[in-house]
Amino acid sequence: MDRLPEHRRAVQTVFERALSPPATRLAVTGATGWLGKALVEMAARAGLSPKNGRLRAFASKPGRLVLEGGTTLDLEALADAAPLTGEGWTVAHFAALGKERTVDLSTADYVAQSEALHRAALRLISRADRPRLIFASSGAVYGPNGTPPSLADEPYGHTKGLHEVALADWCGTNLAPLTICRVFNVGGPYGNKLDLYALSSLIRSALAGGDIPIRAQGPVLRSYVHVEELMALLVGQAQSAAPGPSRPFDSAGVEVVEIGDLARMVCAQLELDPARIVRRQDPEAPVSRYVGDGADYQAAARGLGLTPIGIEAIVSDSIASLCGR
Repeated sequence: MDRLPEHRRAVQTVFERALSPPATRLAVTGATGWLGKALVEMAARAGLSPKNGRLRAFASKPGRLVLEGGTTLDLEALADAAPLTGEGWTVAHFAALGKERTVDLSTADYVAQSEALHRAALRLISRADRPRLIFASSGAVYGPNGTPPSLADEPYGHTKGLHEVALADWCGTNLAPLTICRVFNVGGPYGNKLDLYALSSLIRSALAGGDIPIRAQGPVLRSYVHVEELMALLVGQAQSAAPGPSRPFDSAGVEVVEIGDLARMVCAQLELDPARIVRRQDPEAPVSRYVGDGADYQAAARGLGLTPIGIEAIVSDSIASLCGR
């Protein structure tokens, strides 16, 4: 922990405080994804492990997850996992098919595989004594016009919305606390699917040399939260949540940034000439705004004693991670 920058040490301290009762145990589905890897890394840093019975991590198949420092963590196959039993479980359900899979799968296959993950998660928690459940939903549940998307128009957002409702029903029936965050834009370490996200794509282009292309001709507005801050907030909220479902909230940082400014920020931190940024702008092009309502998120952060990590530090940590530092 001493090697972490100060802002990450502060977040880790809040995270460990939330998990401080020795009976608290953590289960993470989707442990090889971005959110899952971040949560597992923070848990391992806090001393949780499968050996002491305080950590179980699940993926699509059994294997080993290589953590910082070269240590490894055993992964269980979610579909075949033995259910959780007893008290003290906080379950972070992050296993999901990403939006990119709607391109290579038919709608029927996408729904079928998503439902299989949902059923596997319910099997996992079915025998636990009132587990505290965290669900990573998505800003895509709002749809392009702020209304829930149809299955035909947006299978990813539509499915996330259905799973929010289904988990809320299960937790209401079983008096299990449920914390739902609709995740928008995330930055920091442990990123995956790097070409699919704006920040990591900009950093990779900058590191590769040559042009740094921005394809969007109109304004692109985003608001980022640090992945470790998000994990600390979710775990902290889960520990204080009342039985049954809580109102979903959006992830959103304190700043809204336009993608051109984000690219210039990357260049500044890497000491590169911003003239490498190539963009054809059209004043008539529509605005792309994918920014959550951050009021509840920021209030929750303040309640846990968190100081929101700003965009400059998020960019810095994203660069460091992609550079292997």
